[in-house]
Amino acid sequence: MKNVKALLGILLLMLFVASCSSDDSTSNNGNNQLRIKASAVYTPTANRSANGVAMNEDVVLTSFKINIREIEFEFAEDYYDDNDNDDDDDNDGYDDDDNSYDDDGFYGDDDEFDLAGPFELDLLNQNSVVTTVSIPNGIYEEVEFKLDRNVDSASEMYNKSIEIKGTIGGTPFVFWHNVEEDFEIDYEDDNQNLVVNNGSYELVFNFNLNQVLSQVDLSNATDGDGDGLIEIGPNDTDGNQSLANAIKNKIKDSCELDD
Repeated sequence: MKNVKALLGILLLMLFVASCSSDDSTSNNGNNQLRIKASAVYTPTANRSANGVAMNEDVVLTSFKINIREIEFEFAEDYYDDNDNDDDDDNDGYDDDDNSYDDDGFYGDDDEFDLAGPFELDLLNQNSVVTTVSIPNGIYEEVEFKLDRNVDSASEMYNKSIEIKGTIGGTPFVFWHNVEEDFEIDYEDDNQNLVVNNGSYELVFNFNLNQVLSQVDLSNATDGDGDGLIEIGPNDTDGNQSLANAIKNKIKDSCELDD
């Protein structure tokens, strides 16, 4: 009889531990749906000026494409400090510094939640929903996406990471760049974070092309080879390389998060 009681006690203890573990997993991981979108702010008739001088009044944009290789969500350090009860030296076979869950079910402050692409997006000509994913509960202080060259040889974006098309004074132009760069972006309000806690959420990468066109003068672009197309790229044949790098940098500065 004593053996039976002891066995029952062990079983009850195991059930209790399993229940607590299940509750922790639910509270930490959650059942969240995050829809990620990308958009561009562009108004053809917007008043653009630099130092009071009108700029790019004869520039019309028709497409703006980007190629994203990966998106990363970085947990806020305070969230990790408040919730991580793990002992990094507990010899339980888990490494708390990798990109997976910690022993106690929480990510470390040096971990990210990653989404693998590629994602090719035309931000002026489509409803650009990047993807919808399940995401763990947490407070995310930064989102990073990685621009990379498109490797699909059948795509117009092949070997490019950014492309803008339009006209300058009625002459067709194309800006492109093959930059491989991480875009670390945050909300306009530095104190705002993405808080995920058992719900549905939407996150938008927003590029302000009006801002870009008010800071870079495209009237300096030339059709150096006289083929009827103004090409602005890092190694174009029209001689617009420095302008291409200026546009690329301003595009990076123009990106913010909305939710």
